[in-house]
Amino acid sequence: MSNFLDRLFKNVDYLLGIMMALMVGFVFLNVILRAGFNSGLVWSEELARYLFVFITFIGAIGAMRSNSHLGMDVVVRRLPRKGKIAAYFLNQTLIIVVMGMLVQGTFKMVVQSVEARAAATGIPISVLYGIMIVTAVCIGVNCIANIIKVIKNPNKIDELVTMHESEEDDIVEQVNIDNKTNAGEKVSS
Repeated sequence: MSNFLDRLFKNVDYLLGIMMALMVGFVFLNVILRAGFNSGLVWSEELARYLFVFITFIGAIGAMRSNSHLGMDVVVRRLPRKGKIAAYFLNQTLIIVVMGMLVQGTFKMVVQSVEARAAATGIPISVLYGIMIVTAVCIGVNCIANIIKVIKNPNKIDELVTMHESEEDDIVEQVNIDNKTNAGEKVSS
């Protein structure tokens, strides 16, 4: 199942890239048309706005998969292994409950807005709200997969609990490792 999810989320990353390129393209086209020809495409502005909303929600799915959401692991890192596992299960269960609430509330919004349409594009507003259901379901499935991963291999808890600080911290850490490796090679020479 993990291999399937890895492929699925890789495709989600590609989709995000395509959507970002479309959004930038629409905004750039509109700027050129407004500056150069004193007119613009009303639908491109609206579509760019909707793409931004989709990128935000689909990006949340990818961030959940890569454990990149903001978090605080100061307390959990100091717990013993069983405490980490219990805290992680509680965390993932709470996320699943919140995602269930999001699905329930969003479903009501989708049903209420079935007839409503966007002004310029005519896209049903329910499509815009529907991305929240997709996000909630995907994050919930990811949480279930994380719980299963810890049940099957409790030794992975340290890897799952630790938050990723930033790309810069990862680069600094890699440079430090490389420097230690190089220093070790000089000493042995």
